[in-house]
Amino acid sequence: MAAPNDPEKQPLRQRPNRIEKRQQREELILERAGELIAEYGFFELKMSDLARACDISVGTLYAHFASKEDLLLGLAILAGQKRAGFFDYARAHDGSAMEKFIVASLLDIRFSIDHPQWFEAEYLALAPSIWQRATPSHHQSQLAGIGRITEMFQSFLSDAANELGVSGDVIAQTRNLNLGSWGLSFGMNALALSEITDRHYGTELRSNAIDIFCDSLADLLAGAGWHVDDARQIVRDLAARYADLK
Repeated sequence: MAAPNDPEKQPLRQRPNRIEKRQQREELILERAGELIAEYGFFELKMSDLARACDISVGTLYAHFASKEDLLLGLAILAGQKRAGFFDYARAHDGSAMEKFIVASLLDIRFSIDHPQWFEAEYLALAPSIWQRATPSHHQSQLAGIGRITEMFQSFLSDAANELGVSGDVIAQTRNLNLGSWGLSFGMNALALSEITDRHYGTELRSNAIDIFCDSLADLLAGAGWHVDDARQIVRDLAARYADLK
């Protein structure tokens, strides 16, 4: 009788094919790039150092990412995928559509604050000097990822039309609110991670970014027609429940 650990009796593990190997190597490259950027910054990142960190040749690295611009878009795409994973909490929230929108907005800025290296990649990848030099397929993948997230936020707002008092063309009337809340989150995090505001706010913005964002988002939604008692407290309560997720 063969022993339980007899290799002849063990199920054969299928070897990864060429496509899977390439994908695994690409994921490794991006993860290592994220680590190096977190330590040294994107502009100090050298492709030769990245290749060494991945234990691959520079030629192999360029076979995956033809330029540093392609690498940055790859990082932005991966960052978007990581960010999107948090939105399952918003979809599963046991509250109204407007609360789901608020939860998603809170998770969005929380991710950026907790993972500044990923936010930096997304931020830099939006610059025309980057994406115009990148491979079109990488740019299209980046746009597709952003589009999926944008559509999710838009769907929450469309479902919240009654809460906002919107009638008629719901999509048209909520699109600006979607864009405005995105700009608030993106801008707030960009300022919190920089030193530009230190002259006026000291470290207040950096250390209290979530609280400031909560009040700003509540005011934005109230101005857009979300009439509830104490909007700021509702947003802060949701932040206490969700904004500490890592």
